[in-house]
Order: sequence, then C-alpha cells, then structure tokens
Amino acid sequence: MLPQARRTRASRHTSAKLAVGEDIAKKRTRGEITCAECKRLKLKCDKKLPCSSCVRRGCSTICPQGSFTTGQGSRFIFTDTEQLHRKISEMSERIRNLEEALAMFQSGVSAQPHPLLRDELLSIKFAPQPQEAEPEEPPSREDALAETIDAFGTLAIGNSGESRYFGRSWGSEVRRLSATASADADAPLEKESLPAMMPALINRLSAIFPMGLGCTSDSQKFQDTIATLLNCLPSTPRAWSLLEAYMESASWVFQPVNREHLIEDFLTPIYNAKKEHEDPVVNSKVQISPHKLAVLFLVMAIGANVDFTLPPYNEEAELYYHYARAALSLRSIFDSPLMETIQAILLLSHYCSMAGERHSRDSSWALIGLGCRLAQSVSNRDPARWNMDEKTANKRRRLFWEIYSADIFISLAMGRPPCIELSFVDCDLPQDQTDSDAKFWNWKYQFMKEVFGPVIKLTLAAAPPSYKTILELDRKVRQKTVPPTLKAGNAGGEISTNSYLQGSLLSQFRTLTILYLHKSFFAQALIDHPENPLLSRYAPSFLAASSCASTIIRMSVQHYEKVPEFCLRWWSMWTHLFSAAVIVGSIVTRAPSSNMASTAYHELGIAISLFAKGAEDSSRARGAMAILVQLQEKASALFNQFHDDSHSPSPGPDLINNQGVAVDELAIFGGQTRVLFCKKFLQKPPNWDSLGRPSSSESPKNTPSASTDPAPLPQSSVGQDREDMSMQCQNVHPSLMEYMSMLAS
Repeated sequence: MLPQARRTRASRHTSAKLAVGEDIAKKRTRGEITCAECKRLKLKCDKKLPCSSCVRRGCSTICPQGSFTTGQGSRFIFTDTEQLHRKISEMSERIRNLEEALAMFQSGVSAQPHPLLRDELLSIKFAPQPQEAEPEEPPSREDALAETIDAFGTLAIGNSGESRYFGRSWGSEVRRLSATASADADAPLEKESLPAMMPALINRLSAIFPMGLGCTSDSQKFQDTIATLLNCLPSTPRAWSLLEAYMESASWVFQPVNREHLIEDFLTPIYNAKKEHEDPVVNSKVQISPHKLAVLFLVMAIGANVDFTLPPYNEEAELYYHYARAALSLRSIFDSPLMETIQAILLLSHYCSMAGERHSRDSSWALIGLGCRLAQSVSNRDPARWNMDEKTANKRRRLFWEIYSADIFISLAMGRPPCIELSFVDCDLPQDQTDSDAKFWNWKYQFMKEVFGPVIKLTLAAAPPSYKTILELDRKVRQKTVPPTLKAGNAGGEISTNSYLQGSLLSQFRTLTILYLHKSFFAQALIDHPENPLLSRYAPSFLAASSCASTIIRMSVQHYEKVPEFCLRWWSMWTHLFSAAVIVGSIVTRAPSSNMASTAYHELGIAISLFAKGAEDSSRARGAMAILVQLQEKASALFNQFHDDSHSPSPGPDLINNQGVAVDELAIFGGQTRVLFCKKFLQKPPNWDSLGRPSSSESPKNTPSASTDPAPLPQSSVGQDREDMSMQCQNVHPSLMEYMSMLAS
C-alpha cells in the first residue's frame, strides 16, 4: 500500500510541475514575464516578442521559450538537440510533400517549371553534407616563390658569455669577426696615452658619458668646467681650418647642421664666449650650453680626421672627441634634450664609424639608437604644426631626416631593426637648401623613405620574406633611378670632389640595396647548385648579387684613383668592397666550373690589389686582408684544378674534403641561422706592410695568390664568358628568364 501512495504523490508532483511549466510558457508567449534566455543570463528583458536583448545577441529565433546552455568558451548549444533534429526532419518531409504537389499542379498548367522549384531552392530541405577533401595539387610557381629560407642571422658567443647578434644582411662582417676582429692596436695613438693629455676633470667627465648627470648642484664647478673646455678649443685660425675640412670632406653626405647654422649658432658665439672668459676685465660671462660646445668639438674631431695634412685616426681628432664627451656629461642628455643634444649624439656616432678600430661599429649603432629616441622625445611631428618660423622648422626637419637616414643605413648594414617607424611620422623634407644641393638631399631622403625603409621593414622582419616579395622589392629599387644631373661624371667639364662623391653615393645606394636584398638567396643558390647556380630557383638572386659585387669593385677602383686620401678614411668603401670580394670569391670556391668563375676570379684579384694599396693607412683594409688572402689562395687552387689540370698542382686535401665547412661559411655569409663561438671578440690583427704582406714571421705565408697584381685570366676572357653564358640560356632555371624579362620591361 505504501509504494502505491508514493507513486500517486510523484504523479501529482509531476502533473503540478507540468502545469506550472505550461503556465510559464503561456505567460512568456503573451510577454508577461522574462524570456527563457534572459532569465538564464540574468539580463533585463523588455518582454517584447522577440525581446531586444535576444535580437541584439543574434538569437531572436529562440525567444521567448528557447534558451542556450553554455559550452566551452563562448560557444552555445541547444538544450534539446534530439528534439531539434526531429523537428528539422518533419519540416524537410513537409517541404518535400509541398514541392511534389506544386510540381504536379504546375505540369497541368504549363510546360515550364515553377520558379519555386529551381535546383538551388530544392536543396534547402536537405541537411548540410560534409565536404570531400580536394586532391592536393602539385606546388605551382607561385608556391615556389612564396617559400622562404632559414635566414635569421648569426649569434656570436664569447668565452665569457658575451654575445653579439649579426642579422641576415651582415654576414661578411661575421667572417671578419671570427678571423681577424681587431681593436685599437692599428691606431697610431694608443688609448692609454690620451688621459695624460687631458685635464683630470675632463678625463673623468668623458669616462662617465653617457650617464653624466651634470654639475647642477655646484654652479661654480659647472662654470669652471665650461671655462676649462673653452681653454681646450684650438686657435681661431685652426678652428676655421677644421670647419672647412669638415664642410669639404664630411658634410657632403651627412649634414645634421649646415654651414650657415654652424657658423651663426656655434662657432661665432662660442669663440666670443671664449674671448670673454679670457678677458679678466669682463665680469658678466656669456652662458654657453655645454651641448653646443659638444657639437663644435665633434665637428672639429671629424674635421681633423678628414684633414689630409694629418695621418688618419690622429691624436688631435681623438682629443676633440673626448672633449665633446665631457661637454655632453655636463648636462643630462636624457632629461629635456635640446636640439644640439641630438646633433651632438648624431655627430658622435658618425665619428665612431670613421675613426678606425678604436671604436666599434656596435658603438656607432647604439649611439644612433640613442639619438633616435632623443629625437622622438623632442618630436617626430612636423614643426609647422607649432607655428615655428621657417628657419627653425627647416633645421629640425633636416636633423630628423638625417638621423632617420643614419638609422636606416646602419640597420641594414648590421642586420638589426631600425628605431623609427614612419607610420608615426609626418615630418616634411627641409626646404632651405640651395638649388645645387636641394636635388641631392631631397633624392637621398626620398630614397631612404620610399625604398630603403620598406626594404628594411620586410627583410629584417621576424618572419623571413618570401622570394616573391624579394623580387617585388628588387623591381621597386630599380625603378627609383638617379636623375642624370646627379650622376657622377655626367656634368660637363670638371666637377668638384663633393659633386662627384654625391653622385657616386646615390648610385651606390641602389646597388647596396639590391645586394643586401639578394645576398641570402645568392648564398642559397651556391649551396643548392654548386655545379651551376643558374639552375637554382634563386638564380635571379645569384645573378643580381654577382652583378652588384662587380659594380662595387669597379666603382671602388675608380674612387680610389680619383680621391685616394678620402677613401683611406671612409669605412663604408672598405666594408662594401669586402662584401663584394667575398661574393666573387665564393663564386670561384663554390662553383669553379661555372661560366662566371673566370670573371669572378679576376675581380677577386682586383679587389685584393685595392685592399693591399689601402692596408698601409686604413685599419679596415688591413683587418680584411687576412681573410681575402686566404680566400684567394683557396680560389686559386680550385680554379686551377678545373681550368688548367695539366699545369697546376692539385689542391690540398683540406680544400677537397672540407666542403661542409665551406658550406657553413657560405651560410653564415648569407645570414642563415648559426651560432658562432669566438675565443674573444677583440683580437690583435696581423700587421701588413704597404703591399699587403704579413710583416711578422707568425703571419700567414706569402703566396702568389696574395700578390697585388690581379691573377691572369685563362684562355677564356671575360667577354667570352658573357657570350658563353648567353648561349646557354636554355640551361637555366625558369625563374631567371622571368627575372630577366622583368628587368627588360
């Protein structure tokens, strides 16, 4: 009896529950209570049908009775899936019956099918079917172009744990570091002798740069230090001489401050203040910003370094450099930097890049980065927005575009990302240059902005660019041609040294950009197809890089013949010539049977001859000699093996059996991902005489391949090589023909 009573009570409870549920459903249908979904989510419901909350959330079809249940994340599923499928099946059957009835009726009144019975409408009643996987197609030409190569650069690690990163575009300098990285031993003046030549206070201030916080707590000490620095200035005639040397031999490519600005705002007021400080009668002394003083000292340091009456990397230039560091330490460079603060940092970086092995390229790169940050703190917006006068606005514009250009150039050279992103910049180009200079500076800034910048952004990105992107950038660079009036040697009659150098620089910009674009793929082409790199899918890069290397070698010889003193003091020529020599040398050592090997072998000899001429006075030329001599020795053995078997000795076993090492060196040069372990980053390089020969018995032995005369060509001449290559165009990768047609268009 008891179980029956329990069943009766349960039945009554279920009936009551159903009655309550039906009552709630009726009220929801009439809009008297909150809909089911708003109740579940605890949302305010306006009780419309459907309510605004469900309409806003895109689920108006379930309002007011239906509701979702929360799944993983933000996904929702229906509460009764089985009921939903049953309802869909019933509706599909009903649609089918109606379609059949409509078709029967239509056949009795017309021979044409009813518009509602079109094929696309008849398929609505069917549930969606899983799609069949499409068969994979073989990779197309577009897929091949979309491929990238493993080119993230080299991480060099020293014994003490110190490390340096070399990006994919700086492979040649990695080889210099691993073989003959040098420090200050090449410089005529030892670093240790400099402090004794400077006042003790100046020496201490120079040593604490860039973290100097100034002497704001002791105004008298500040004034005494300024007076000491003013006493370190050279005589007025010498100052003008250094200024002229700077303007003539340095400012043609790099002009953070122009001549008028330099004289009016720096030289004249500072030397007037110097006179007042030396005059005991004058009581009120003119206050000079220490950072303005630093700018003048750095102009003099660069001027002394390009003074052809003095030896390169001379003592006078280095002293002015330390005086400038001391002046910069008298006022914090980080707190409220002045315009002259940024000018001084930029000049400091420029001096470090051209002052020999005393100062590393890394220090120049780091100073450029600091200058970029300071420039952004001053403003990266156009000065006209603040209603500045035109003269001041143009000074600021020129300074911004100079620091941007320096940042872009050294970033590409070192394979490291730049500091300034132009999407945050709206600074106009300066408009105050004379007619003769305006074209050069405007073309330079526009090239940096429109070509160099995009190339940097894509080639140094974390994800390596596809080969298709590389070819598109190549085309963009080639379309940016140098105006005929700016090309070196195009002007009628004699041209000034500055005009010649400016025209050469603009042409070099395009050549270097193309070289850096293709260098990684050039190396990959040699690794993939050493027997004939033109068979590689990267044949366009092989051709482009070798052509750029030939151009750099030819133009370097021309520059050295025209302005030898200038070339000895300018680091960029030797750096780019070294890269070009490594490229042509790699063609000989990795593809000696190639049709281009004869030309490359001859050009390698020309490059080494030029390095030998510059080795006496240029530390950068001396530092590269050891590598290039070894490269030429290896190239001679391999080249002779393939072209003159009957007369030349066979190459040593180390040249034949050590191809793995050669491939790895080529991969490093191409910027591919490698870890390089160095015993120490700073090594003392071998001493080389004026002919490029080791002067000590411990240096590498002198070989015919290291002579200053270019190696003689075999029977096939350069012209014959070009003819042979054109006759064998059918034996190349199709990508090369597409690339050649692109250049012709």
